[in-house]
Amino acid sequence: MFKTISKRSQSKLGHFRSALLGAAALSCLSVTGAFAGSIEFWTLFSGPDGAAIDALVKDFNATAGKEADVEVKLLIIPWDDFNTKLSVAMASRKAPALTVVNSDQVPVYANQGALDPFTPEELTAAGIVQADYVPKAWDAGNFDGKQYGVPISIFPRSIYYNKDLFEKAGLDPNSPPTTGAELLEDAKAIAALGDGTTGLFFNLAGSGTFRNFYSIYWQYEDSLYNADMTNVSDTFTATATKVLTELKGFLDAGVTPTKDVGADASKLFAQNKIGIAVMQITDLPVYQAAAKDLGLNYGIASFPTFGAKPAVFAMAHEFLIPRGTNPEARADALTFVKWIGEHGVEWAKTGKVSPQYSVIESEAYKALPEQVIVTASIETAHFPAPLVNQPAVDRVVQQVLEEFYAGRTTVDEGVAKLAAGIPPALTK
Repeated sequence: MFKTISKRSQSKLGHFRSALLGAAALSCLSVTGAFAGSIEFWTLFSGPDGAAIDALVKDFNATAGKEADVEVKLLIIPWDDFNTKLSVAMASRKAPALTVVNSDQVPVYANQGALDPFTPEELTAAGIVQADYVPKAWDAGNFDGKQYGVPISIFPRSIYYNKDLFEKAGLDPNSPPTTGAELLEDAKAIAALGDGTTGLFFNLAGSGTFRNFYSIYWQYEDSLYNADMTNVSDTFTATATKVLTELKGFLDAGVTPTKDVGADASKLFAQNKIGIAVMQITDLPVYQAAAKDLGLNYGIASFPTFGAKPAVFAMAHEFLIPRGTNPEARADALTFVKWIGEHGVEWAKTGKVSPQYSVIESEAYKALPEQVIVTASIETAHFPAPLVNQPAVDRVVQQVLEEFYAGRTTVDEGVAKLAAGIPPALTK
């Protein structure tokens, strides 16, 4: 079944004809199953994020989308299942016209040949300007010199602190810890309150383990890897030992949970049972809701500095267009991407740092106090290396740290396991 090309479509395609597949492709069906004017959009956003992206899609469809003759059909897939389902869909050429992934997945999909890169011509035609984007977030969508992603948001690690517990512990509720030493001292003071109060929460399991490890590591050394990224750096052992020693200090002080409470951390924080929580800005809606409904009195601050310089782990959410999407569907997808960028303040309200200077510098964005605080940290943010095997390295680091936090591995043993496990993950 074929669709007659509208005048709007003909006009739009005129901008892309030289950059994409040419006029002959207009008579072909999209491999995504979406015809011109109607595009499928798969997203990993769920919970408050899911509700927010759903509202934005509906707004677009009712306004700018209607004017441009573009309809976005949203499918929300749970985060745990997302990459598996997207990979299968891409391999079978049944992928959507548009999707969004964490930036560490861009090299993976690009290396699989599952994506077609954006051309400068089509980005220009869509009004998407590279100079408007934070370089680190834009570069996170690049692989082997080709641009596959357009960032929608950035999410660095940060800390939330309970101002009521700070006051009870004799601490200044307006002075969150800025160094590792201050973090430990504040956590000790809060833990001393007793009654089941935990001074500090950080992940003992899951992805938060390696994200926190990298945040501290990069404060001492810029990279885990050697120059050609086939092995750990010459000074990896010394630096990793510093990081695990720092983390062990919190365990030895008894200021952290003895078992992973990641699923309940936000609830315990809202119940005034956790004084400081190392999380990321995407958790912000949970704390805002607790402040409104339960009277939680909290603050947010940048990730503390343990090492020689400030640094923090961050990633971006990147829009991608799967390989084989026809020219008109690509144009329609980029119309939506551009519109989302123009509504970046609304998206940032869900707990995001905007990757666009035009949004960050707007008065509406400056009126979001938590976002403004965390946005300052993007200057020192480090993104994972653009490696196909970076997720495999992350799994090695996560496994070793989980063993370390469970008391099954010492500092020296943990470092040795990291140094032995990372090189094979890089090269397999």
